Amino acid sequence: LERLEIMARGLALCVLPAALGFVLSPPRSCDVRQRATVDPAAVAPVDASNYIALGLAKVFTMAGGSPKAHHLVEPLTAATLETLQLGVPTSYEKVLAMTCGELFDDPANPSIVKKDGFNLLTEGVDDVQICDDMIERALAAARTYKRRPEAADFLAIGETSEDFNFNTQRKRIIDMHYEPSFDDNVKQDKSIDVYGRKDDDALADEIKRLADS
Repeated sequence: LERLEIMARGLALCVLPAALGFVLSPPRSCDVRQRATVDPAAVAPVDASNYIALGLAKVFTMAGGSPKAHHLVEPLTAATLETLQLGVPTSYEKVLAMTCGELFDDPANPSIVKKDGFNLLTEGVDDVQICDDMIERALAAARTYKRRPEAADFLAIGETSEDFNFNTQRKRIIDMHYEPSFDDNVKQDKSIDVYGRKDDDALADEIKRLADS
């Protein structure tokens, strides 16, 4: 009897939808794999002829509590080079265009940055540093010019340019690490103040109370 009931329920599931005008389609297989489109230029090996731009930036460190100026050499992506052409304020004093073969010992598998390769960029400047992760960043930047070769039209290989809106009014500090204070963690915008504080005195009292608890 139990088996007959199960068979009747199964038959009802098949017949009832058809009677109501529905058509049951067979279950579709579910493929959880996703296809991603990868730009070949983003993963293509870098060769000696590939374009790369290096920038000489004036940066600052907070040695002794006051800013001290330095010069930093770092690679520029195609987007950065194009942005500099728009006249935005920048810390870059000079830019040099070169090939990866002039910058690396072996562009396909670089292990050494050839400093002599960018003498045109740093001549007359004494306090020059090379950015951290120079090889990795330069390889990544070189690939951006493979994706946007038109960015290289601004500056030919072997040429330098200082035609930028160089400005250090807003100093680029490379060794500053912000540590949030207790007040920063507690302070909230009054418009979303769930504690109902209405003035700065009440906020200060609440901070003091939490700090002392």
